[in-house]
Amino acid sequence: MKKKWLKAAGLCLAVSLIFGGCASSGNTAENADKVEAHVITDEGGNQVELPEKITKVAITPIPWASAVWTIDGGSDRIVSINPSAMAQYKKSFMTKLAPEFADISTGEISQDFSINIEELMKLSPEVAFIWNDQEAEAEKLKAVGITPVMLNYAENLENLKKDLTLVGRVLNKEDFTQELIDYHNDTETYFINKKDQVAAADQKSVLYLQNKKLSVAGSKNINNYLLELTGGRNVAAGLEKKWAEVNMEQIMEWNPEIIYLSNFDDTMPEDLYENKIEGQDWSNIDAVKNHRVYKTPVGTLRWDAPCVETPLMLKWMGSIQQPEIFSDYDIRSDIKDFYKKFFNHDLAEEEIDTIYNVKANQ
Repeated sequence: MKKKWLKAAGLCLAVSLIFGGCASSGNTAENADKVEAHVITDEGGNQVELPEKITKVAITPIPWASAVWTIDGGSDRIVSINPSAMAQYKKSFMTKLAPEFADISTGEISQDFSINIEELMKLSPEVAFIWNDQEAEAEKLKAVGITPVMLNYAENLENLKKDLTLVGRVLNKEDFTQELIDYHNDTETYFINKKDQVAAADQKSVLYLQNKKLSVAGSKNINNYLLELTGGRNVAAGLEKKWAEVNMEQIMEWNPEIIYLSNFDDTMPEDLYENKIEGQDWSNIDAVKNHRVYKTPVGTLRWDAPCVETPLMLKWMGSIQQPEIFSDYDIRSDIKDFYKKFFNHDLAEEEIDTIYNVKANQ
């Protein structure tokens, strides 16, 4: 009996050692994966070790306040944003989607993106999203225990998707972000697949006007690509800049057939139709004579800037520039679906009118 008992005990011990060893090995691998998952490469090329738990974030880049809100499904973790981002929020449809966003602090970040480190420390964020040229700010943040994550200004759609992916990883919202990126990819692919039809079509000449100072979108502006993709010809494509100031004489020489007015200032189509801007005469421009001046949409952010709603901007521009080629989608139906899927909001018809500036564009 004693020998049987000792034999059984030995067997149990051996089994426990085998499975215990396996469990120990498994835990080690699991922990290694966990640590690796918290190391990312940001858009400054830096290897960034993220905190194990992220409960608070600060955001210096203006467009990324609304993007972080979208990806994270709310503003609970956002403690500080750029005051310019707050100013944009107050003019956007996002005020209806997220009234609580108005309570986020703006006193720690300046409009020039500099950070008051002492004030930001009082809010105790674990992570701060910054631009990829803010090396000095990054060092200051690291010195006080705040992890900087650099984002890149999205000069093209690929950069935009990289930034979205990065934010999703930081916030542990990768599945949602991938769905958003899939929508971006599907929309861009749709327009790329129509490029032969677009090339054969009458491509309207288009001016993308940023403000009353006659700053226009040049070849290095993301809107140049959006215009071309959706069947327009940017009259300022010969200017190798993001935005370039021109004079009225140059615009008269270009004589665009379509004019888009950005939301970087409050210029409206009627200002051009009625020649309200002092020192400028728009009366002989084809776009004005033919009533083809459009104020661009504003959703959770102005659509002029690269943002989560850029696919909707593509669809809106396509419907204006090449309605016959891009007749197989309905922008009103698509924006409803998008807002339901990514913002969990059922858009009413009048809300769509507000986002699309329908009244101003009549």
